[in-house]
Amino acid sequence: MSTTMKLAVFLFVVFSSVMEGYSAPSDSSNSTIKDYCIKEVEISEEKVNKFEKNPDDTPDEDIMCYTHCILVTLGVVDDDGKIIIEKFTKIFDKYDMECVKKIPKILECTDLINLNKCAATDE
Repeated sequence: MSTTMKLAVFLFVVFSSVMEGYSAPSDSSNSTIKDYCIKEVEISEEKVNKFEKNPDDTPDEDIMCYTHCILVTLGVVDDDGKIIIEKFTKIFDKYDMECVKKIPKILECTDLINLNKCAATDE
């Protein structure tokens, strides 16, 4: 599986998790994490919807920033960029968790690319 494809699959799982009823922070006037992160990252809803419909497309930095926002909001990545393994495993079961534990902090949107090396392959 190519690096782009692994990232696309990861992002698709993140988007799917958001659609399953997780709500935005209580101090937000938005009702969903999706709405909250669209506003927070200043990405268009159309762009997010397009990627959700075509997760095989190569994600750009805006999509990665949107995904980073979701991960932080879900508590999968803390404010210091550390992946919270217990929460990560509840959502993402197709990853080598020993590998995930070794990933450097995810501080920037593009740091999500580091998760690719830990994705399970079908090969």
